Amino acid sequence: MKRNSLLFLAVLVSLLLVINSTKRILSLNTTSQEVTEAGSRLEKLKEENESLKQELEYKKSEQFAEQEIRNKLGLAKKGEAVVVLPKRDSEQSSVLSGKLDKPNWEKWWNLFFGG
Repeated sequence: MKRNSLLFLAVLVSLLLVINSTKRILSLNTTSQEVTEAGSRLEKLKEENESLKQELEYKKSEQFAEQEIRNKLGLAKKGEAVVVLPKRDSEQSSVLSGKLDKPNWEKWWNLFFGG
């Protein structure tokens, strides 16, 4: 009888150890995946940081300042001329091209009689 209860106790302890070990192994796997994901996020953030540092250095440069002055303010260096071309809407140019294709008599007809 004592031997049966001792065997039962040993099986119960072994079962508890197996369950606890399984939980710890699953927890370790989950933690390992989280560490891997965090490492990949860290690499992406490092690349983004490097890109932003390069952009900052470029924007601190004289070349960027000159480009912004030329493009946004329309200024030029001494001896240069600034030429500003008006923008045409695609609708306006298509309407004009449609009017130019018709003969004059048809344009007059449409003007007076609605066409």
